Amino acid sequence: AGLHGRRPAVAATKALSAAATAIATVIVATMVCSGNGSASCSQEPARSLPGRKDTYGGIVLDPTGLPADPDEFAHILGESLAGWRAAGIRGVWLEVPLEKSRLLGVAAERGFVFHHAEPSHCMMTIWLPDTPSPLPPNPSHQVGVGALCVNEDGKVLLVQEAVGPASLGNIWKIPTGLLNAREDIEDGVERELLEETGVRGKFEKVLSFRHCHAAPWGKSDLFFICLLRASRDAEFHLQEGEIRDARWADFQEFLSQAPYPRDIPVWSKAYGSCVGPDGVVGNVPGIRMDKCLARSATFECVYF
Repeated sequence: AGLHGRRPAVAATKALSAAATAIATVIVATMVCSGNGSASCSQEPARSLPGRKDTYGGIVLDPTGLPADPDEFAHILGESLAGWRAAGIRGVWLEVPLEKSRLLGVAAERGFVFHHAEPSHCMMTIWLPDTPSPLPPNPSHQVGVGALCVNEDGKVLLVQEAVGPASLGNIWKIPTGLLNAREDIEDGVERELLEETGVRGKFEKVLSFRHCHAAPWGKSDLFFICLLRASRDAEFHLQEGEIRDARWADFQEFLSQAPYPRDIPVWSKAYGSCVGPDGVVGNVPGIRMDKCLARSATFECVYF
């Protein structure tokens, strides 16, 4: 009976001991001790930079949530990296706005590297696991278009540039330019033709394209030669500072121009393939375009 009578007291003693241990643990965990060992202030909970998880086990940080002060950023970034590593986060994408560019050096010191830059921001990344990074590199290509614009008489539109390499040898060429971000080939080549010459043309198809690896800044280049039909009321309004002259000409005259494109095999082949067996410019199968509905309820271009 005595043994059974002592069990509640033993249980109570154990409960009190466990409670005291828990309280002590909480106290220790919430104290920041000064150099002499006394509790001087309460420890703040670890902070983390805001962002959203991606579908690859990484996180994309919210640039609006970055502090402007480099010292504050360094402190929060250090805590964030520790938390991300503990949580198994893999890749981190850090977009630093131009007005907060002082944060770039801080991020670089923590292991971030540059990915790409735009006029408004710089993107940095870090791969946290101790394995080679599979994060995709920055864009590898620029995309150019050339407007092979044909009028009702079968003549093609040629221009002479006022600046650039082509301006040095009085070379005649078709209107060309680079696509803007998120711009379709059809829209881009019609825009370039209108900007450089004032002529409106309707995209019909891609006649040929060239792929090279000599673009600026170590990038590659895709260049699409497109067939366009000029509007009946086409009149020249040349782009000031860019285009010196324009005219309608026989395409064979252009093909025989030396050294470009006649004596340069890649261009002689690319432009020569735009002429059909009957000698008609554009009378080749080419690659046509159609806009199809994508999963995201937006339209994407398919070339076939």
